[in-house]
Parts: sequence; C-alpha cells; structure tokens
Amino acid sequence: MIQIALKELRAGHVLARSIYRDTGEIMLSAGYRMTPDVSLKLNDIGIDRIWVQEQGLEDLESEDLVSEATINQCVLLLRKTVLDFRAKVGLAKTSSEEDLPSPKQILDKPEIIKEALNITAFKKVAADIYQELKKADPTILHITGSRSLGNFFQQQSVDCAIIAALLAKHYNYTPDEIEDMILAVLLMDIGYILLPDHLLNPSAKLSLEELELRKQHPDYGFDILRACNVSLICANVALQHHERQDGGGYPRKLIGKNTPPLRTTGPATKGTINRYAEIAAVAFDYISLIAPPPGISAQTPINSIKFLVRLSGAKLNSAIVETLLSMIPVYNSGDRIMVTSDETGELTGHVGVVLRSNSKEQNRPTIVLIYNSAGERIPPVQVNLWERKDMEIREAKLGESSAS
Repeated sequence: MIQIALKELRAGHVLARSIYRDTGEIMLSAGYRMTPDVSLKLNDIGIDRIWVQEQGLEDLESEDLVSEATINQCVLLLRKTVLDFRAKVGLAKTSSEEDLPSPKQILDKPEIIKEALNITAFKKVAADIYQELKKADPTILHITGSRSLGNFFQQQSVDCAIIAALLAKHYNYTPDEIEDMILAVLLMDIGYILLPDHLLNPSAKLSLEELELRKQHPDYGFDILRACNVSLICANVALQHHERQDGGGYPRKLIGKNTPPLRTTGPATKGTINRYAEIAAVAFDYISLIAPPPGISAQTPINSIKFLVRLSGAKLNSAIVETLLSMIPVYNSGDRIMVTSDETGELTGHVGVVLRSNSKEQNRPTIVLIYNSAGERIPPVQVNLWERKDMEIREAKLGESSAS
C-alpha cells in the first residue's frame, strides 16, 4: 500500500485502508475500486490523504503504535461523549432563533456538568490505549492516518495521548502515572465543549475576537473537570497545556525550568508549569505539525524536527523536546522518498516508498522504488539502504517526481 494525496487519486485505484464517516460507519471499505466521483465525496468530509494498494508494496505493513481499529473506536466514543454532553446542557441548537446558554451559565451549574459529562468513557479510552502501548517500543514514534473535519479534535487528542504516554514511559513513569497521563491529555481540550459550533471547525478563519474566545478553553476545561471530581493532575493539564517556558503562554503566564519532567520531593514551585502539562504541550505541538487540520500541508519528520528545535527552550521544555527528537523516526513505513544519489547514478531521481524502518539507523530504511526519474512507472525495485551505503534519499512530497 501507499499513501497518496487526494489530487493523485485515479479511477481504478484500490483502497488499502477503509475510510470512515464521522459517525463511524464505513464510507468506503478496503478493497473498493475508486470511481471518478469519489474524490469529491472525500473532499466534502475533509479527507485529503488516503492509502491505496500498489503493486510491489504488498509487504508494506503499518508500524502504528495503536491499531487503526482501536483508534477509530476511541475517536467515535469521544465524539459521542461530546455530542451527548452538548445536548444535555442545551448546546445542541435545534433552530436558528434559539438562544444557547453561555459558558458561564453552564459552569454555574456544576451538578449538571457532572451528570452530563461521561468521564467513564474517557477512562475507557485511556485504558484501551494504554493496553496497546504496554507492548510498544518507547524509543520510536509512528503516527499515521488520515484526518476528517468532523472528528478532528478527537483524533488529535488520541494522537497526542499516544505521544505523551510514550514520553512518560521513556521517563519511567509508573503504569498508573502513564494511564493518568493518557487520560489528562484526552481531556486537555475539554473546554472546547462549551464553545459555539462555528468556533470548533478546525479549518475556520476566525476573527481576533473569536480567537480570544477560543483561548478561554483552558479555564473552561479546568472548571469542568473540577466539577466532575477529576484529579487535579488532569485539571491542571487542561489549564496549563498552552503555557510556555518563558512565561509567554496563557492563561496564567506560568514559567518552566526546561528540566526533565520527573517527580520531585516536596511541593512544586509556585508559578511553574505542571510536569504533565509540559509533556502535553510538546506532544500537542508535534501532532499539530505532522497531522494538521485537513487542507493544511503536513510537515515531514525532518521539518517537524526543525520547528521543534526553534520552539525548544523559550516555548517548549527543552529536555522533553530533546527526548522526543530522539524518538522521531526519520522515515516511517509508507513515507514517499526520492533517491538523491547513488554510486552508479542509475537510480538517482527514482521515487518510491519506505517499506520498513530501521531501528538501528533511522535514515537507512528498506525502500521500494516504483517510479523512474521521468515519473514513469517501473517494476518495483527493493533496496536495503543498510546494505547500500552509497545511496542517499530524501523525503518526497505526495505526487512529486524529479520530472515534475
């Protein structure tokens, strides 16, 4: 299989991974042979990248840390939980003339919030993710998958939780702490649940006033979670995940010390960022780079590393960023690559994909070349770069060839 941009989709392409509607039903099953009108339907639900079958790539397997099925089930449960809450507190608009309660009006009734928000659903998702991550290698991150507009925030939360859990695992957090970390990150944007629908579209262009309103979600999230008797750890992650090391974040302008997020003896220093929130902030910024809202170009692993380095120290905890950088693979299975040089020159300019990553040396994966330098399809050529030290590659954009 190979991941392609929607603009590359052609009639006859066969899906390698099923595509789901926001409500959970399968829209197109794996094995479906594409027709000309499909790209329009996919574009309507905000999907801009899909996986299709490709000759010569039958051996390519997903290296995702959590199975696609588990992630989809988690996303749908979170979506249902959010929709149920909004309906119970009167935020599900039924007519254009209906006045909706303000966030303050809802927060003034903590007993209704506690009854309306199904925290048990979030705990179930956290437990399901943790069970799959227990057997995962904490030294390598593999996050892939398409995004749709309707479930974007839930998908983002799950991805952030996975990364945060691996960071916590790397720092030898206890099993209970890791599961707390997952739950805290799943809940960190819960404050968005009180905002109007038009502010929840990840692709919407908002005014400065609307952006300021969105920036109140950490306070809303803290108040919601305390009303639900959720731990102070989770509530503080919701409150502090947009704080910055130099004090330039919001809403409290807390500061960080750029030290590893380990348990310390005695009380935390007043005015500093919670260690869980520091991990959550790094995970969030990384996911925002590699899996942005539909319509925004995702950064390559190399470019995402460059962005994180720029944010390190002043914005993000430099110790956590350094740990994360050591875990980001240069190439994942399915990544599009181009040969930039080889000893004979015969394969320079050829384009293919990564068949499997190499845990010993992340920039020397096994690749399969499927297009020549003129952009023409060729019989698949498999190359193990661990054995071919003379060859160099770079990540190629979807649809790119040396002839384009």
